[in-house]
Amino acid sequence: MRWIVLIVDDHPLVAEALEAAVAKAYPQFEVGRVSSAAEAESFARRHSQRVRMVMLDLMLPDAEGFSALIQLQQILPKSQFAIISARVDPHMVSMARSFDVDAYLSKAEPVETLVNAIGSVMRGETIFPIGITPQARTEDYHKRLLTLSKAQMRVLKAMAEGKLNKQIAGELGLTEGTVKQHVSAILRKLGTPNRSQAILNSARHLGKID
Repeated sequence: MRWIVLIVDDHPLVAEALEAAVAKAYPQFEVGRVSSAAEAESFARRHSQRVRMVMLDLMLPDAEGFSALIQLQQILPKSQFAIISARVDPHMVSMARSFDVDAYLSKAEPVETLVNAIGSVMRGETIFPIGITPQARTEDYHKRLLTLSKAQMRVLKAMAEGKLNKQIAGELGLTEGTVKQHVSAILRKLGTPNRSQAILNSARHLGKID
């Protein structure tokens, strides 16, 4: 079986350069490249047994916050993840560490540095800016998010956008009764007492990255 390194980035110049560099440095691996969260999810489902590592840009056109990461982690529980981002600030890095990624890499780094990081992560190392630690409360919330089904994740994202059950039902092609069942399951799995608290908590993790 040939392992895959999956690059998820909607910036063609960055993604193409990284794809070429990874393919040259690790000829034993196949390199996949997609430009959206939807494409990444589809690719991951098709090749779930072979994706060894994902290099993910959080700023995707069809994803907000850490939603793409969470969805891919649900599909690829055994894969390793590295965030590659133009934004490197303590809050984002700390959140990423809490979400159990293996590395947080700046796009400002030379391509060679990003490529070398793949080998380091595959050897079991973690790569983060010095002095930034994970948040215990966020770690627990992340574990709970991973227990949600795909449908429940979609409902939760819609809730975080402030949509009512009737609106969610219409957008997702569900009955209001089904949406209510999903909401009840979401509250139970996240350990939140009510809808308002679930929305507040999820907005911090699934909301937009400014």
